[in-house]
Amino acid sequence: MRLKRRKNLCFIKYFLFALILFLIINFLLKDIKLNSNHQIINQLLHNSNSHLVTNIDNNLFSGFINTINNIKLKEPISILDKVFAYEKESDLIQVFSYIQNNVVTNPRVYIYSTHPNESYLGEKIKGYDLDNTVILASILLQEKLNSKGIGTIIEERNVNKYIKDNNLNYNQSYQVTRKFLQDKLNNYNFDLIIDLHRDAVAKNITTTTINNKDYAKIMFVCNVNYKQNVALANQLNNIINNKYPTLSRGIYNKYVDNFNQDLADNVLLLELGGNYNKIDEVILTIDALADAIEELLK
Repeated sequence: MRLKRRKNLCFIKYFLFALILFLIINFLLKDIKLNSNHQIINQLLHNSNSHLVTNIDNNLFSGFINTINNIKLKEPISILDKVFAYEKESDLIQVFSYIQNNVVTNPRVYIYSTHPNESYLGEKIKGYDLDNTVILASILLQEKLNSKGIGTIIEERNVNKYIKDNNLNYNQSYQVTRKFLQDKLNNYNFDLIIDLHRDAVAKNITTTTINNKDYAKIMFVCNVNYKQNVALANQLNNIINNKYPTLSRGIYNKYVDNFNQDLADNVLLLELGGNYNKIDEVILTIDALADAIEELLK
């Protein structure tokens, strides 16, 4: 009997020691900054696509981990996010978009990106001292729409900076852009709102050839409970199919998240290409997308 008690006490001691060690290590590492030289972690973060992650049922263990450390096992990226203060800002992005927004009056289209670090391959575009991310894609789409007389603004605030300044986690990105969208809706009436993303799947899934040129394919992500948003996605998707067959991957229906589509009837989450697409392929798609949006808004 005494031997059994000793074994139980030893187990409790080891468990407490391991728990304390874990908390100490986590505390010591929590303010480590991740820069672009950490290619493996950087790629994991860039490739994260939390709105398409398969759902995993919660259990006692995952609940415990989530409680003590705000880590969600169904979102593995939150483990990295908790340990590394990941931030990749660009003042050039903020200044450029601010200038663009200032010259637009009565905007009809608003573009933002919940995951602004999602990136593409290829050399930087001449004339733009910006990385090949969805932020650059947003700026290019904005310019194209403005040239067509469709007033377009992009979100001038930096999601990553807001996350850091407000002690939030990467998996709370949609809460940040929810606030951004609410602020804009208090001041504008948009005809179309786009949350621009980049997917993370095989290139043959996100690429198509039209007239001997490679394009980055488009996909819409919708919560089917918001029927007017889905109807709008179908409208734009049909236009794309008619004008540029094979360019669209269709509409991905997701029940679990709302992607801020509950805030307005014209919010679309749009996946533009994937992590293996080159920026040149994305540019071709932006031209086609702007053409389709022009027809949609007529």
